[in-house]
Amino acid sequence: MNLSELLRAINTVAQTGATSAQCEGLAREVHRFTDMVGWAIGPIDAHGRLLERLAVLQSDLGLRHAQTRDAGIVVLHDSLTDLGRAIASHDEDLDPGGPGGGEGEDF
Repeated sequence: MNLSELLRAINTVAQTGATSAQCEGLAREVHRFTDMVGWAIGPIDAHGRLLERLAVLQSDLGLRHAQTRDAGIVVLHDSLTDLGRAIASHDEDLDPGGPGGGEGEDF
């Protein structure tokens, strides 16, 4: 599953619901992508569009959870938080003017 397919599947869950097992399976896929973030050579989301997309999905998942109280939705929501943080941290580390940009490092 590529990232576009994964985000579409998560959107479907947010809009129509899914079983806890399906949500947890999608969360595992999200974590697979999270684990690969550090391998990216350049910025992943230089313009912030992916992080915006993740935020919208999280909001939609929050609404779905309010309706269903399904714990699988929470797991999926939290996996998107982890992915967003990993991407933001990775991109920040590559920004030469940012806090992790490498200026003045002693190692």
